[in-house]
Amino acid sequence: MNGALAAYLRRRVAVHTVLLAIFFIALMQALELMDMTTDVLDRGLGIEGLAYYAALRAPSQITVALPLAALLGAMWAFYDLARHHEMIAIRTAGVNLKQIVVYLLPVPLVVAMTHIALSQAVVPDTEAALQSWWTATAPRDDTPQPSWLRTSTGPVSYLTASADGERLGGVRIYVRGDNTLLTERIAARSAQWQHGAWRLEGVQRLVVPGATVPRADEPISLWQTNLTPDDVRRANIARPNLSSAALIDVLGGERIASQPLSYYQTALVRSFVLPLAPFIMLLLALPAARGLPRRNNEAGALLLALGLGLAFLLCDGFMAALGTTGRIPAVVAALAAPLLFSAIGLLQLHFAERR
Repeated sequence: MNGALAAYLRRRVAVHTVLLAIFFIALMQALELMDMTTDVLDRGLGIEGLAYYAALRAPSQITVALPLAALLGAMWAFYDLARHHEMIAIRTAGVNLKQIVVYLLPVPLVVAMTHIALSQAVVPDTEAALQSWWTATAPRDDTPQPSWLRTSTGPVSYLTASADGERLGGVRIYVRGDNTLLTERIAARSAQWQHGAWRLEGVQRLVVPGATVPRADEPISLWQTNLTPDDVRRANIARPNLSSAALIDVLGGERIASQPLSYYQTALVRSFVLPLAPFIMLLLALPAARGLPRRNNEAGALLLALGLGLAFLLCDGFMAALGTTGRIPAVVAALAAPLLFSAIGLLQLHFAERR
């Protein structure tokens, strides 16, 4: 019996979660396309361009929708069970809320695995592809603004970049010594990625060994650095999404950083913590399972569950903002909200069983 009941409960929660995820993704797509349609059509990209834009945005939108869908999906299923007195029958059969939570664990596990797969392997690539496509289709700018990056050799700026990130124009490289002071400035007309290094053309060097400031011009020079075309493609993304491995490489100095280090530190810790959100949402949805029609407290139970879930998302986002800006340690920023609301959910479960 328990096996059949577990499958039944999982199916109910999973179906509601999937339906809500589809609804939220469609809503986000509609709202974003309403805002972007004019820009896409002004570039002459047509309906195909809108479809391509929507396809590239979909993976990141799915990762945003999954936690809220997990909360409301569990709430919806619990509410239906309570409204149709199925929860009373389940509890009468000797199945408590702790067992119900255990039965349902495969559902948030699948949601968490989906989130991991998308955030680690899909979203970084689609985000970079969208940025490259958007840059390549942008109207020509007669007065381009320089883009700045921090590399292993020092700060670098460039005025233009190809869509694939393999060719730069108007390059300025500021080389720092061991004491972090400027030792050399390299200006190049262009830089081409070839065989794991940048081939600089039209090079002008300004070396500062002390009081003297000698100059040297070279037609061609090779530049060895940790800057790669993939980094160039992501350079203008305000809040880049990177896989955990890429974040570790940035913090280790193997990849360039376009954001403060606190951003990457917080993002790395959060990449391990965010998959816990569906499990926390399942615990926070438990009040909906206790709303009994004969007690006339359905609305209060639903509002409590919804309020807790939204409070978790708000608190988590607020702490993440503090962490990425370096105002609090990355570990605190990533763990504070999950630990607090996990404790609230577990306390709910504990006290529900004592009634």
